Parts: sequence; structure tokens; C-alpha cells
Amino acid sequence: MRSLVVILILSLSVNQSFAQQKWSLEQCIEAAVQNNLSIQRANLSVDLAESNYLNSKGSFLPNVNGFIRTNLNFGRTIDPFTNTFANEEVRSDAYGVSANWELFNGLQKVQRYRQNQYEVMASKYDADKMRNDMSLAVTRSFLEIVFNRELKKVAEEQVALTQKQVDRTSKLVAAGSLPKGNLMDMQAQMAQEELNLVTVSNNLDISTLKLLILMRMDTLNDFEIDVPEISAEKLGVFRTTPSFVYLKAIETLPEVKSAELRLNQAEYGIAAERGRRSPSLLLQGSVGSGFSGKNPNSFNDQVSDNFNQSIGFSLNIPILNSLSTHTAVQRAKVNQEIRKNEMDQVKYQINETVKRAYYDAQAARKKYLANTKAVSAMSESYKYSEKRYELGMMNAVEFNQAKNNMIRAEADLLQSKYDFVFKTMILDFYQGIPLTLRP
Repeated sequence: MRSLVVILILSLSVNQSFAQQKWSLEQCIEAAVQNNLSIQRANLSVDLAESNYLNSKGSFLPNVNGFIRTNLNFGRTIDPFTNTFANEEVRSDAYGVSANWELFNGLQKVQRYRQNQYEVMASKYDADKMRNDMSLAVTRSFLEIVFNRELKKVAEEQVALTQKQVDRTSKLVAAGSLPKGNLMDMQAQMAQEELNLVTVSNNLDISTLKLLILMRMDTLNDFEIDVPEISAEKLGVFRTTPSFVYLKAIETLPEVKSAELRLNQAEYGIAAERGRRSPSLLLQGSVGSGFSGKNPNSFNDQVSDNFNQSIGFSLNIPILNSLSTHTAVQRAKVNQEIRKNEMDQVKYQINETVKRAYYDAQAARKKYLANTKAVSAMSESYKYSEKRYELGMMNAVEFNQAKNNMIRAEADLLQSKYDFVFKTMILDFYQGIPLTLRP
């Protein structure tokens, strides 16, 4: 009984510690990368490429095979070991080891080996690109949660503030200082803000669910993110240019390295196909023995007497092969042009993406600074309107309009802040800086 109690206590403590865990951006990215099915498939492609690479290594080794053959002949035949005619049933066995080793084949094996080597490296960079794409998606979703969470706090504060206004207005209406219509307008404002809080809460749940889907986690319960205090002001200085970011991106992004490696792979493919035009030299050899049922000698004596060895060379000179080599070379050249086009396309796309990211970040910074000024101005205007409303110099409709303007400005500021943060992180990412939230 005591053991059962201890187990239950330990289980509850483990579940409680998991429930209290706060997920950082880095932890969310790591979980998404580990659990994503597409990335897992990309890793399997790497394993497959490594198997092909290992196979190309093994192609340099000779082929060695053992053999055992048993024949049972009925009718007139020549015994292979006694070399005499036999009319009765004859059993003959052969045992041995044969080997062949291709000494030269126009360096085709060397070129295939290089091709598979580059394929391994390229497939690893392909997997890295998928990890990068997933990291960006998680970062966007993570910041969306942060935005909705702060927006919910603002909505809660506004509901609490409006509730105070409703209570104050109710007392003023009861005292006869304000008409009852002011109270009804304030209550309508309260209902609108409560609806807004419900909407914001739903948006927070939806954004959280989107992140959990990326991480392949199946519950909203006990999931909470851990975010440092983010200061957008520290991100407001641009000490770089689009050209510099592009050069850094070309150096660091895996899709560029993958495209370059596959172009090199295509060049080795041409050399491999051209190697089919060269003669091939094959070394062959075998050792063996045999046994015949027609031979009166013992099995051991026959194995000793019939022991044989052979060695030889085979030279194959291609003359005409239905243009298969010619067409294979032409296909390899076309494949090289395709790979070159793909590499140019990747670089062009990165150049366009970097430029867009740079100017998007600049525009987001300007929008954030403008919204900061707008919130400051709306806050002062709201304070002035609040005093006028309390003195009876402004009706509830006008006061609520001033308040709604402030709420809208605060929401716009939050949106522009996290838009600016995300776009700045993208710009850093293209320069090889890891995705992280710096306080």
C-alpha cells in the first residue's frame, strides 16, 4: 500500500512539473523539427543517399562468390571428370570459388562515387532547408501567440476600466447629475468590449492550436509559452544593406549549397557517361574441384586430383551500342543545364526575398514608430476626454468614441510591434543569425 502511494505521488509530481513547463521559442522549434513528418522523410532520404554512397564505395572491390553444383545425368553422356562415355546414371559435383575484378572502365565508378558523395551532402542541405522553413513557421506562430496574449491583456484592462466607468456613471445617474441615456451608452460599450475580449481569447486559442499543430502536440491544456520582455526599440537600427544580406544569405542558406552540389553532381554525371566509350578491363579467376560417381577413387582423392585453378583477363572495346552512350551523354548534359538553371533560380529568388525582407523590415519599423506616436497622442486625448466626461462636458457617445480610438491605436501598436520583431528576425536569419527572442 505504501509503494502504491509513493508511485501516485511521484506520478502527480511529474505531471505537475510538465504542466508548469513554459516553452521557449527554441524549445518549440526543436519539438516541431523533431516531430515533423516531412523533415523525418527528408532524413530518410539522407539515409538512402548514404546507402547509395556506400554501395558506390563497394563497387571498387572485387566480386567473390563460392559455388557448389550437383548434376545427376540419365542416359549416354560424357562424365566431366573422367572424360569417358557413360550410359548409366552418373552423379557429378563441382565446388569452388570464382572472382572477377573490373580494373578499368573509363573511370565510371570514380565518377559515380563522386556523384553519390555529392548527393549525400545535397540531401543533408535539403533537410536543413526544411528545418529552416519549419523554424520560420514556428517563429511566426509563436509571435502570433505573444501578440494575441498581450492583446487579451489590453482587452481585459479595458473591460475593467469600462466597468469602473459604468459604476461611476450609474452613481451619477442615480444622483441626477447625468441622464440615464449615458448609462445605457456606457453599458452598450461594456457589452462591446466584453465581446471583443471573447474574440481576442478565441484568437489566442486558435494561434496556440496552430503552434501545437506545427509541434504535433494534441492538447491545449497546460501549454504555455515563455517569452522574455521584447523591446522593439533595440531592433530599430539598420546597420546593413540588401546587398550585404544577400551575400551572407548565399554563404549560409542550405538551398544554395544544395543547388551548387547538384550542379557538381551533374558534371560528374557527364564524365561517367563519357566513360562508357572507353574500353573496360576485367580480371577473372577461380579455384575449384569436383567429384564424379563414375570414378572409382574416393571422394578425398578425387577432390585432390580434380583441383584446378584459372586466371584471365577480359578486354571489352565498345564499337557500336545503338547510340545508347551518345544519348546518355546528351541527357547528362541537359541535366547539367537544368541544375545550372535551378541554381540561378535559387539565387535569384533569394535576392528577391532578401530585398523584400529588408524593405518590409524598414516599413515595419516606420509603422511601429508612427503607431507609438499615435498611442501617445490618443492616450492624452483619452485622459482629456475622461475629465470632460466626468465634468459633464462630453456625452457618453463622444467619450466612448475617444476610448475606442485609443483601444484601436493600442491594438495597432501591438500588431506593428510584433510584425516589426518578426521581420527583423527574418532579416537576421538570412545573415546566419539563429532565430531567438532577445530581450
